[in-house]
Amino acid sequence: MQRQKCDIILVSVSSPILLGIYINNKLLKKFETSGKTSDVLFDVFFDIMSEYSISRIFYANGPGNFSSIKLTHIFLQTLKIIEDVELFCVDSFYFTKDNFIEAYGRIHFFKENNDIKTIKLEVKKSAVFELPDIIDSAKFSNSCFPLYVLPAV
Repeated sequence: MQRQKCDIILVSVSSPILLGIYINNKLLKKFETSGKTSDVLFDVFFDIMSEYSISRIFYANGPGNFSSIKLTHIFLQTLKIIEDVELFCVDSFYFTKDNFIEAYGRIHFFKENNDIKTIKLEVKKSAVFELPDIIDSAKFSNSCFPLYVLPAV
C-alpha cells in the first residue's frame, strides 16, 4: 500500500506539542499532545509515518525549552538522514501572537527588531502557539540549527 505524501509542521518548544499534517501546503490534520517532548515525539511520528510519507518538516527551532529544542533537533536530523526528509525551520515567535515565550522562572524571551533577548517579568506568561492553516515556505530557512538564547550564567 502506497502511503500518501505530506508535509509536517512541528512546534515542540513547550507543552503541548503541536503537529500538523499538510497536503498541498494546506492543514489537513492537527495533533496536540501534552507531555515532555522526550515522551511523546517518537510516538506521534511513529503513528504518522505508518499512514503518510513525509516529504518536508517545518519546525520551530527555538527559543523555548532547552531540552525540547535539543531533542527535536537530534530527532529531526535523524529523520532527515534515514528517511530523506527535507527540514526547514523558523524561530518560535512565528507560531505565536504573544510577545513573550517562557524561558525559566520569570525570565522570558522576547523579540525586538528580529533580535531575540531575555527579560525578567513580574508575572510569568505562557505563550499560546498555533499552527498556520497554510504553509508559507518563504518564512522558513533550510539552514536548521537549534536556536539557543540563553543569558550568561
